[in-house]
Amino acid sequence: MLEGRVTRNGETVRELGTKADLERDDVRVDGVRVKAPKAPVYLVLNKPRGVVTTRSDPERRQTVMDLVPAVAGLFPVGRLDVTSEGLILLTNDGAFAERVAHPRYEVPRVYHAKVHRVPDAQALERLKHGVKIDGDFMAVDRARVVQADNNAWVEVTLHEGKQHEVKRLLEAVGHPVSKLRRVAIGPVTSRGLEPGQFRSLTPEEIEGLRRGEAAAAGRMRRLAGRRPRPRAKDATRGRAHEAARGRSGGPSRRAGPRKRGRP
Repeated sequence: MLEGRVTRNGETVRELGTKADLERDDVRVDGVRVKAPKAPVYLVLNKPRGVVTTRSDPERRQTVMDLVPAVAGLFPVGRLDVTSEGLILLTNDGAFAERVAHPRYEVPRVYHAKVHRVPDAQALERLKHGVKIDGDFMAVDRARVVQADNNAWVEVTLHEGKQHEVKRLLEAVGHPVSKLRRVAIGPVTSRGLEPGQFRSLTPEEIEGLRRGEAAAAGRMRRLAGRRPRPRAKDATRGRAHEAARGRSGGPSRRAGPRKRGRP
């Protein structure tokens, strides 16, 4: 300002502390207009299987950006495999994204994985103690079987985000993954969100994600008591199998068109 490089509505402004409204006034520095800062947006999307976690895709596949409103600067936080489904955060707040995504802040992520056969206690302990895979050392924070028959659903919690980490770990202990869902990120869970739906994060969730693991510990324990919700196809198979054993099947999800949430 003292150098005369700032203008307001075409007039040079040199006095420090001069007021301006960036929504109405044309404020420029060296001739380049200064724009009002973007309002921060924080969304959570339940990504369906087959959708790509990128802003654009050279193969023109559907991306997570196609399922949420067009907001300037919005981008997905982290990644989720195209063959996986579950929670992905989107924001235009770079500092928030860094805080959530970096392993040093220890924001826990919970996954439900359908695996071949049923892992025994030894396999679960190997997951927790860690496995070296292709030069990478990987381990989970917690692991347990939440549903078992011929095959099993396994719940794993971790705070890192190495590529295909959950699938690689479970395959390394002898239990390849056929389905994978991310059901929680810190205090944010998939409860109430069908695949393809999104919503805005609550102020409490935003603050919990900023605080990291400690804020999410109680919610993670409550989530751990829940069984994975079957999809319609899984539920049909489950009812047939249980009927053969003389037991009634569990509740299935209602089929029908998917509705999007509103931010």
